[in-house]
Amino acid sequence: MPRQLPGLYWDEEKQRYFPLASSRRPQIAGPSTLHSPTRPQSAPLATSTPGESHNLTRHRNRSLLRAKEDARFSFRTTHKSKLMHQMSCFQVAQTSHVASSSILSLTRCAITAFQAVSYNNNVHSFAGDTGGWFYSSVIGRGDPITGYHTSHGWRPEFSLSSEISSICISGSRCIATSFGPESKILHLDLDSEDIRVTRVNNRSVRDIWTADFQGSRLVLGTNDQAVVIDDAADRATVCFMKTGSRAGIVQRFDSRITSTKGDPIFNDPRTTQNNSVTNLKIFYDWQLLTSNIDGSLAMFDLRFPSNRTPIMSFTGNINTYITKTPIAVDPHEQFLFVAGQDRHIRLWSLRTGGPPLVSPASVFQKPFEDPVRALQVVEEQEGVLGLWATSGAALYKYNLAYYLLTNVLFFACHVPRKDQYRGKVNVHFVDYS
Repeated sequence: MPRQLPGLYWDEEKQRYFPLASSRRPQIAGPSTLHSPTRPQSAPLATSTPGESHNLTRHRNRSLLRAKEDARFSFRTTHKSKLMHQMSCFQVAQTSHVASSSILSLTRCAITAFQAVSYNNNVHSFAGDTGGWFYSSVIGRGDPITGYHTSHGWRPEFSLSSEISSICISGSRCIATSFGPESKILHLDLDSEDIRVTRVNNRSVRDIWTADFQGSRLVLGTNDQAVVIDDAADRATVCFMKTGSRAGIVQRFDSRITSTKGDPIFNDPRTTQNNSVTNLKIFYDWQLLTSNIDGSLAMFDLRFPSNRTPIMSFTGNINTYITKTPIAVDPHEQFLFVAGQDRHIRLWSLRTGGPPLVSPASVFQKPFEDPVRALQVVEEQEGVLGLWATSGAALYKYNLAYYLLTNVLFFACHVPRKDQYRGKVNVHFVDYS
């Protein structure tokens, strides 16, 4: 007599087992079935064995539990991320320490440009002033913090004879531009520290207001036009440039074509007319931040260039006529710092927008004596951030340090209760204004 196996039946004709779901089980003739009326046979799927029903129920329960845990983990991860960002906002807004130092300037002129970068275990810093002097400072990461960026650490490198309008760093190369009828460009190699100065031969190129440097491509924002200086090796590189004009128009250019006409984007004649664009900044490769001379700050979606409605607005900035109002963003693209016409530095969350983050005890509540001309956030060590600001001939550093690392350690060391889920703690297109 063949054994009864769960989910299988024995076929006498073929002398082998078959799954119950493959066919109807044949009827075996016997004394009780010869004289009784036949009844329709039901499919074996509806009459599965107790073991099969138990396995199916257990599989469904596991799938349901897994789906619930996935949803719970996703919710708690998102919630935890929001809490971490809120804590970061609170800590940055509570910044209470600022140190000031002076650059040993030959002319005691106001600093107009500043850039710092970590390269080959050193911190390279560069500054330029209204007298046209270009300064540099190189400090090892292992050097003590005492005396950091004082007048003894800076040295004058070269004079471009007119105001330094911008300083850009890409890889091992540093570029400085000058403002005036004779446009000069200073090139400095971080490895060899060799300096060379070039001039733009085109007479129509004058008054370099700003610049952006990536790879080997340099984009200059001059009077009435944008100038692209490209190395021969990178001519085939695809690059889209965004420009902002005094008329308040934002345009996009494709460097693969020779047309000098750009495509206007995000332009609303009701709000952009004569509202000069002072800054452009790209985040996450698809968000464009614009600042205008009336103090407005807005974020747009580059995937929908015809949409004139910003996806996020930042309120509370003060400006009515100053064209050079610097902005800065931390390397993690979480916070926005803007210097206003009233000589205050304000900060916003790039996640939420809205009004600036304010704390009565913060040093950001104190205004500067002179206009702020340059801002930059530098991550000198992992999780240790510093905001550099220039005002007059002085250089200021705000210690935003440890706000990111502190939050990660808090959640990593947190021991959840039994009823809690045990979660795990787990740059852009060429642009210029």
